[in-house]
Amino acid sequence: MTLRFDLVFSYWIFFWYLLYIFHFVKYSPKFIIGLSIIENIFMLIMMIYSGSNRRTIGYFIVINSLIKGLPYYTLRREKIRYKDIIATIVYFIIFVIWVHINNQSLIGNSKLIYDSLIKNKNQTPFLKLINEIERNYKKMKLF
Repeated sequence: MTLRFDLVFSYWIFFWYLLYIFHFVKYSPKFIIGLSIIENIFMLIMMIYSGSNRRTIGYFIVINSLIKGLPYYTLRREKIRYKDIIATIVYFIIFVIWVHINNQSLIGNSKLIYDSLIKNKNQTPFLKLINEIERNYKKMKLF
C-alpha cells in the first residue's frame, strides 16, 4: 500500500511553506520545519541502524533536504513567534482531522512510513515516484 501525498504531514508542511513564502499565509512554518528536521534525524539514525539500503537512505536525505532543509535555510533569520507555534498546533489538528476523514489513522500512517523507509519498501509518495521514474527509465529504449 502506498500512502497518498495528502496523508503525509511532511508534504503538508512543505505546502504551508510555499503558501508562506508566496504571502498567502502570515504564520511562519519555521517551528514545525525545525521539529520535523529533528524527527528526520532520528529516522535517519534508525534507517542506518536497521540496515536500510544506501539508495533509500540517499533518496531520504535528498528529498528531506529539498522539502525541509532548504525551506528551513530560507527562514533561518526569522524568529519563531508564539502565534507561529499556535498556528502549527492548529495546522496539525486540521491534518489529523483530514487523516480521519479519509478513514486512515495517524499511527497507522506513521508506521507505514517508518516500515517503508526501514525495510526499503518505497511506499512513501516521493520514493514511490522516484522508483517509478527509475524503473521506466531503465525500460526505455533509445534508438
